[in-house]
Amino acid sequence: KYERTPVKEKKYVNLNTCDSAQLESLPGIGPVLAVRIIKYRNLLGGFAYTEQLQEVYGLRAETYSLISEKVYADPEDVRKINVNKASYKQLLRFPYFEKGEVEAIMNFRKENGRISGMADIEDNQLVAADKIQKLRAYLEFE
Repeated sequence: KYERTPVKEKKYVNLNTCDSAQLESLPGIGPVLAVRIIKYRNLLGGFAYTEQLQEVYGLRAETYSLISEKVYADPEDVRKINVNKASYKQLLRFPYFEKGEVEAIMNFRKENGRISGMADIEDNQLVAADKIQKLRAYLEFE
């Protein structure tokens, strides 16, 4: 008689809570890439979606294809940036902002008191239009 081998369950790794060992268990991810993923996660304040892994320096498209089904990102885990309270330095550190955009945000705040929502950012072209969607998961306006 043949013994039935149990089917292995798919392992899902939460990109926002995993450690480097869990990342290294994924195909194509070694210690260097694991550290880069965690550093980028910390810089972002968490991954809002798995596709952001493609922004990690050195992570090849083939590797992303191998692991994209094995990982997930919970947008609830993302640390938000309060655009009205964040300092110039805090905004500049965020990977999706460029210097000119941070200056535009600071000037808008100085002239108008506060930014009320994404509409203010979009309507006043404070950041590049192609970034608006990415930023929604990270900004708050209290």
